[in-house]
Amino acid sequence: MNIRAMPVSNPIEDTADTAVQSPSSIEFDARVKATIELHLHPKHGSPYWWRRQARLGINVLDRVRSVRDLPILGPTYPTEFSTQSVWDFVPRRLWNGHKNCVIGESGGTSGRPTSAIFLTADFHAAFVSPFVWAAQEAGFPLGCDWLWVGPTGPHIIGKVVRQLAQSTGSPDPWSVDFDPRWAKKLLPGSYAAKRYLSHVIDQAVDILDRERPAILFTTPPVLEALAMRLDDAARSLFRGVHYGGMAITAEQINRFRELYPNAVHLSGYGNSLCGVAMELHDDGPRTSIDYYPRGARLIYDVARFHTDAESWTSVEAGERGRVMFHRLDDSTFLPNVVERDEATLILPSVDRFREGWTSPGLRDPGPPAEQTKTLKLGLY
Repeated sequence: MNIRAMPVSNPIEDTADTAVQSPSSIEFDARVKATIELHLHPKHGSPYWWRRQARLGINVLDRVRSVRDLPILGPTYPTEFSTQSVWDFVPRRLWNGHKNCVIGESGGTSGRPTSAIFLTADFHAAFVSPFVWAAQEAGFPLGCDWLWVGPTGPHIIGKVVRQLAQSTGSPDPWSVDFDPRWAKKLLPGSYAAKRYLSHVIDQAVDILDRERPAILFTTPPVLEALAMRLDDAARSLFRGVHYGGMAITAEQINRFRELYPNAVHLSGYGNSLCGVAMELHDDGPRTSIDYYPRGARLIYDVARFHTDAESWTSVEAGERGRVMFHRLDDSTFLPNVVERDEATLILPSVDRFREGWTSPGLRDPGPPAEQTKTLKLGLY
């Protein structure tokens, strides 16, 4: 196959400071090697990977030793996870520690919802730690009351929000729950869809009538609808707005910056399978939105697929293509996962690299224009 792995590039490799350059590729490759040794262990590995290795007809431990070897395993599509138990993805060595796991589900935007499992440490590294780092850099307010308007229940984001608040010194968030899967069944613009959104906003306004949360975390459609119900004075009380659950554009953030003028605005990009990459912007007007994963457990690639849909070529920095990711966790190993979205591949600046954001990032990810009419977007 004419394929190559994502370019684990170093923006300072042409400088004399090789002490900063060297750990990057070494760390990523070591993570790949350790993850494969855990999941492909002949006795204590994960059932999913035993089956996949048999299907591939290769010895994965021998063939895949670095990030650049991952394409040998072929593409992974999220539909695989909607029909298999999450425990099949967990190495048997870890099954006795199941009480230390977090299980969550997706909203089902692209079809049947998928489930994902994280060890507690993996969960924190996937969703909480990146937010805390980005929030501190962006000057996002800490120690304030939060209002979360979004799904709880089985959805991973509802389990994340409590940890985000507590990890930044805040109390348990005020919450308004909704069912995104039901909202997706309602015809856009219909009376039923408008009534359901109104029901959600009524509950948020009721909280705001008696409480004063300074941080608002929700999806773009809900944030827009809430803005229409609040006056200028009420919107000016928010000091932080965090976006999640749906793709957002630079133009939308610029509009929300005007509607919520005293807030620091911070967006995250990710999903229930892999975790989150955080926006790394000064909080000013956006011309684009750049997201970077932190650490070695999540690596993004951007690719152009060949006609056989089984092989691809990774794009160069600055080029646009289909989003892929590699999740390298003890709890789950997912290489070459093909996402719905498209994005532009970007490399971290020298300063970002030194701060620990060493992996390539994504600029302006979102669904292809031809898919926006068929996706079940709803409120999440």
